Amino acid sequence: MVGFAPPARSVWVAVAVVGLLLWSALFTVLTLRPEPRRRLYGGDIAVVLVLCLAQGNLVPAEVLEASAGSGWIDMVAGTGVFIAQFMLRQPMAMAAAIAIAGAHAVGGGIREASVVLVLQGLLAAALMVLLRHGARRADLALSEEASVRASARARSAARTDELDQQRLLHDTVLATLTMVGTGSITRDSAALPARAAADLAVIEDLRAHPHTARAAAHAPAPLDVALRTVVLTHRVGLPPLDIEFDVPPLDLPHEVVEALSQGIAEALTNVAQHADTPAARVTARRVGEGVTVEVHDSGRGFDPAAVPSHRRGLRESVHGRMSAVGGSAWAVSSPGAGALVVLRWEP
Repeated sequence: MVGFAPPARSVWVAVAVVGLLLWSALFTVLTLRPEPRRRLYGGDIAVVLVLCLAQGNLVPAEVLEASAGSGWIDMVAGTGVFIAQFMLRQPMAMAAAIAIAGAHAVGGGIREASVVLVLQGLLAAALMVLLRHGARRADLALSEEASVRASARARSAARTDELDQQRLLHDTVLATLTMVGTGSITRDSAALPARAAADLAVIEDLRAHPHTARAAAHAPAPLDVALRTVVLTHRVGLPPLDIEFDVPPLDLPHEVVEALSQGIAEALTNVAQHADTPAARVTARRVGEGVTVEVHDSGRGFDPAAVPSHRRGLRESVHGRMSAVGGSAWAVSSPGAGALVVLRWEP
């Protein structure tokens, strides 16, 4: 409007400018939708073609005679060429660029600006080919990486299930066999059938549900209730323990409560079986957003560094379980000085 001069007609220019602004607003809104339609870009090409063909009535004579392509119709045509290359597939995109350049030459005469439009189309098309090729390679690489991660997660889940089963068998079946082998339970003991029946139930459950997922792994569960259940559970074939219990009400993720309770159960079993003391103490305290649970006894103690590698009680049933949920565990003991087993978890 600022550069208005003959042969441009005021009515034509006003209608063209207002129509272009309205179309630009509509185009912007529709383009920002999640999945803009191809017809939108076809409509944009049609608008550009109409303006190029009508430029004899829209721009001054000086612009039509110039070859620099600096008129407002030249800029609209260049934008239309780029949009076509960016939004349409080949060869349709290049055909649109050639059509715009042809309409520009018909409406304003053959000049350098029309040739520049074709060159712009070629350069933009080459750029888009490179970008799409790179995008396909990136998609392929990401897909392969996702596949590798999925396989690794599957292997990790399978390994976790296997370790959970091994820990469960250690705490039940292997513990019974160990007591039988060391003479803690004799063939004539009344405790042996009860332990054997309980161990058999564990094996049958593993056979029936070998890959049962923990559906409530991240749901909150009461740690104090789980630990009190462990403390009150009768350990068949082992001496009874007088356990001092000091655990405040505390809710943690289900998998963490399960790991802590099973680890404490194994620690208490070790006290009953090896510590040669009738008493133990189970305590817990909040540490930040996590918890520390301790089992202390004043029995005969042991040297943690001297525990044989094939003994998997503390190593797997306690340390392994806590590591599996992102926690930690350690034992502090020495011969004749009792033992302290500490389990800690923080989110």
